[in-house]
Amino acid sequence: MKQYTIIVEPEALQDLESIFRFIAKNDTAVKAEIFLEELKTTIRTLDNLPFRCRKSYYTDEADTYDLIYKGYTIVYKVIEDHVYILTIFRQKNY
Repeated sequence: MKQYTIIVEPEALQDLESIFRFIAKNDTAVKAEIFLEELKTTIRTLDNLPFRCRKSYYTDEADTYDLIYKGYTIVYKVIEDHVYILTIFRQKNY
């Protein structure tokens, strides 16, 4: 099975920091740490099967996908043998 390298872009790193601060402020730092570890584990699963997720709703760019985890959308792009994590955000409830 082909192995992909995951690269987290600066904007996505900022998103992770913001998510941590939001959860820590509204709940506890421990729960924020646990959630971030779960999120990172979910992102790491893209190293084997990055094409399993839906095409992104947020861009028309080719090879861009959305991975959903507990109400958060992880937008990423696959280029050759790399998976670029572009942004992470909470889905809005409608």
